Amino acid sequence: MTPEKTTIGSLSMVRIPVPDTSLHLTGILQSTNHASRRLGIICHGVLGHKNYLFQPTLANMLAPFMDTFRFDFRGNGDSEGQMGYSNWDDDQADIDAVILHFERQGFQVYALIGHSRGAISILNYAATSNHVPLIPYIVSISSRFDMTDVKRKHGPEIMSLLETQGHFDWEARAAGKDVSLRVTKQDFEDFIQFNTAAVANIPAMTNVLLCHGSEDAVVPVKDIAELQHHISHANTTLRIITNADHNYKLHYNELSQTVSQYFSTEGRKAEWTRQILPTWKTWVHAVGGVLNFRNVGNTWITSKTDETVSYLRPGIIYRCADISKPTSEGIKVLESLNITDVFDLRSNSETERRGTFENDKIKRHHTPVFSDVDYSPTQIALRFTMYLGGTEGFCEAYMSMLPNIRQFFPPILNHIVEKRTPFIVHCTAGKDRTGVVCALLQMICGVDEEQIAWEYELTRRCLPIKEEDVNFLKAAIGGESSEAQVRGVLSTHEDYMFRFLEEFHAKYGTIHDFLINELDMTMEQIHTVRDALVTKIPVPRAVL
Repeated sequence: MTPEKTTIGSLSMVRIPVPDTSLHLTGILQSTNHASRRLGIICHGVLGHKNYLFQPTLANMLAPFMDTFRFDFRGNGDSEGQMGYSNWDDDQADIDAVILHFERQGFQVYALIGHSRGAISILNYAATSNHVPLIPYIVSISSRFDMTDVKRKHGPEIMSLLETQGHFDWEARAAGKDVSLRVTKQDFEDFIQFNTAAVANIPAMTNVLLCHGSEDAVVPVKDIAELQHHISHANTTLRIITNADHNYKLHYNELSQTVSQYFSTEGRKAEWTRQILPTWKTWVHAVGGVLNFRNVGNTWITSKTDETVSYLRPGIIYRCADISKPTSEGIKVLESLNITDVFDLRSNSETERRGTFENDKIKRHHTPVFSDVDYSPTQIALRFTMYLGGTEGFCEAYMSMLPNIRQFFPPILNHIVEKRTPFIVHCTAGKDRTGVVCALLQMICGVDEEQIAWEYELTRRCLPIKEEDVNFLKAAIGGESSEAQVRGVLSTHEDYMFRFLEEFHAKYGTIHDFLINELDMTMEQIHTVRDALVTKIPVPRAVL
């Protein structure tokens, strides 16, 4: 199959020196000048090369999401050196050389993508290199796990040659030329003894996509199941390409679309949602009499400033809707979670009308965002017509909370630093004021803003819109607004949070700038808050 007719971005041939050798590797950088400087490195299989099989198609389909570099391992294609059958250390050194080269140019190595032998090598690199910063994504395409199965692949005749003459010559045609690789008995033994089980050491915060063809006669489909089992601690996704063989003949586009979809915004959100939903389903009905209850945490954070990763610990920050009327069983759950404090963001009129949470063991703090304004969802349209303006309206409404930051945020920060116990933040629906407070806390911790927006949007799942509220608002507003606008007031969408965060940065700068300028905090105080909420891990290993 030929490469895509229209290349997205520019193609540049790049030669990269391998440290401590005289060798140079050759590859193609496909760039669309992404501001993020994210780079995906594509590694071919044995006897392959940078334009082998589906690689140009894949690079083209990934172009909207990242730049890519596909290169020839030493001795392959246009790279210098001698290829080998079991030279795993050479593969690691080549990958390391490529990563070093591009990191020095300011790229973030965002993904390692490998096919067949290249997949084995990138998985091994992720498991053993201790590379810092963490490489967020690993894409393994048709990787072998049971190395001894290669005996079946080569067949009894080749196995006999190894025994009788001590080697066999593996011949193929690659990059338009005949290629021959002599494999000795020692090479073969080294190959089948390679420790693929080391993938169990891949850092737990790594995102791994495993792809395999259903008709792969070279590497059995069962190998991908073994791989998935050994890396079940990581964020692993499995995709089987129906009717595809080991080299994906006639399936280049399908494979490439599968991988590119995984990296799209929709794909990454779908994976995040899939991972978080089991936890969400546990929490959302956990506390009787309380809606929209959930934990904010269990999030990996890669540091951009030091050689650590951090973990936003679960079981510290909880959020919910009005908590004034929990059931007796609900109170038992709150106590069993060791929650000691509740921060009520509602206005005076809301607390007077709906009541407040009272419990001998859990202390309530009234920290209203707007003291004298009814800010419940069913009153928002009456008090703040800006919410009817969709994304821009929500952004304006959320920004209007920040001038009152001294009124509602410091007590929460003081609790985090001084008491360091689990706490709840809530308003009436647990979506707007609570959403802003939780966003600020996650920003302090360095959580990726995509995940902040996706977590905010979970309210759509946790708090179904009541028809009585829709009808109430429609009647209160009159005929000027559509039903879609009314439902929008009662809902959450990631775009609302993304737009708020964009405007926040435009007006205040970073979260650090905001806290320093608006709350007179020092960087030391900000770090103290962060350190109370996250666990720092100096080496990104699977076993924490």
